[in-house]
Amino acid sequence: MTAPPPPMPAHWHCYRWTGERRAYDDESPRRPPHLVVQDASPQEWKQIAAASPAFMASDVPPLEVPHWLLRPARMIKATFEAPAEALGWYMGQVEELAPSFLSESDREPDRQAAWSAAADDRLRWGGDVVGGWYLRRTGFASIQVIACSPNRIRPTIPCPIR
Repeated sequence: MTAPPPPMPAHWHCYRWTGERRAYDDESPRRPPHLVVQDASPQEWKQIAAASPAFMASDVPPLEVPHWLLRPARMIKATFEAPAEALGWYMGQVEELAPSFLSESDREPDRQAAWSAAADDRLRWGGDVVGGWYLRRTGFASIQVIACSPNRIRPTIPCPIR
């Protein structure tokens, strides 16, 4: 007998960060203060996040994707209940940034169409979508759509807006 599939998330939170590669490469503000190997209770997650003001204040993407949900709600750029709407936001961000991508191949429409198809597939089964690109000069851009309530990787992290 096979186990039932995990529940679909209630919604997805969208995040975008653009900045200097040096900031992205600095891992210290990108991780909560405790390495969590197993899942923690919602209250424990809140305590872990609160123990690191640098982590909570940083808008640089966390090392573990679901850890965005630990950060303050003000960092959320958009929230969508439907996968198609979340995909539209994600691809809109990609299209806006594409002229600045360092890699010529990343600027090609066929490549972006492949990203769209992969993101659509992932969102339809309740997953997260993460994209990161080097930008001209010394920049880096990260666009992330994170499943919430529950997140499949860290289902006990509480929603930042509830």
